[in-house]
Amino acid sequence: MKQYFDAKAASLNSHDVLLPLVEMAMQRGINNNKLLKGSKLFYTDLQSPHKKVSFEQLNTVINNAILLLPSDGLSFLLGQHWLFNQVSYSGQALLNSKHLMQMSRVIQVKQFALCPFVFFTPYRSHSHTHYVVNFAIALPQPKVTQFYFEMIAAKINALCKWRFNFTQKICIKFPFSPPQHLEQYYAHLGVQYQFDHPCFCISIPNETLTVPQATTTPVMQQYYLQQARTAPNTIGFIQYLCELLIKDPKIGCEEVAQHLRVSPATLKRKLKQHNTTLQTLKDALQKQHAVINIGERGYSNEQTADHLQFSDVTNFRRTFKRWTGMTPTQLRNIMT
Repeated sequence: MKQYFDAKAASLNSHDVLLPLVEMAMQRGINNNKLLKGSKLFYTDLQSPHKKVSFEQLNTVINNAILLLPSDGLSFLLGQHWLFNQVSYSGQALLNSKHLMQMSRVIQVKQFALCPFVFFTPYRSHSHTHYVVNFAIALPQPKVTQFYFEMIAAKINALCKWRFNFTQKICIKFPFSPPQHLEQYYAHLGVQYQFDHPCFCISIPNETLTVPQATTTPVMQQYYLQQARTAPNTIGFIQYLCELLIKDPKIGCEEVAQHLRVSPATLKRKLKQHNTTLQTLKDALQKQHAVINIGERGYSNEQTADHLQFSDVTNFRRTFKRWTGMTPTQLRNIMT
């Protein structure tokens, strides 16, 4: 297994997201002390090229920014800024990939350098590949979650517009209702998008995954990947647990605690600190499988129940409604 880091660990480069966020807010007249309130960070510290911050600190600053600059579109601007300022070896390997499929592999291999906050699981259907995105370190509060998802959507939109010119073929499905600042979506997203989906999901037609990227140099991609070999190979606490659960869906608290070399009581406290429980993570993984199988792959209730090892279909339907707030039939109606 890989090593993991938790939400309190100062593991994240401050120049990737936090410093650009602070500077964008300051350009809009926000005092940096107000923005950094509660984070135990100072603006002068962030200017150091080697400053590391924790996910918890980053979330505190994002929450402050949302309160101080509601409906300002900072999340979308931050996503665009991230894409156009990729100077690391891992970032250059990403931008020199042959196509989207190779890009997705680079992101998985160099996740800590490129997207330490989240991880994705690809599900292939007949016509599309659906990338379901989950948080890797901890589960933020809803408004902060929305900020991250908007930032990711802006990255994808900018990338496809800049390098592929087929934004309209991609659909991003958000797991929340249409927000008040919907005009920011109109202004910043050329991709298709939907709201009130059970998962945060990026759906891409299979035939576009291998469309060649413009102005790419595949030879340089290999060079940059080799140069990036020294980048840390570590993942967030939540992702570490999810990988255990994927390998053994029935694993219990005691077995997980043994993997982490902590007591079950310590594990429960740690899960609470990361705003989740072991059962919540198990449900989320099963829900994703069910949603993709029913909504995208056209599976019947019986097929999906069997796939997820439910003893009977009635129990599956009841559980599905608890997971998603809708019945399998209602999901099918929404997806068609």
